[in-house]
Amino acid sequence: MRLSPDIIKRIDALAEHTGRSRGLYIRLALSAFLPQLEEDHWNQKTARYEREGFDRDFEQLTTHLMDEPEPSP
Repeated sequence: MRLSPDIIKRIDALAEHTGRSRGLYIRLALSAFLPQLEEDHWNQKTARYEREGFDRDFEQLTTHLMDEPEPSP
């Protein structure tokens, strides 16, 4: 994994100050933030599915209406 020098510096300072490893803090950060990333992903996927379904239904409806002959006066 590649991290910016600033992030590495901050993690290393924390690790040195607490006597723990850089890896521990990276694992903790990922464990803490991963549920939020997963939720965001599933919410985006659900929204896209709903939008595509609406677009498909709208297209079917409008295509059907355009195919019907206009009523005579």
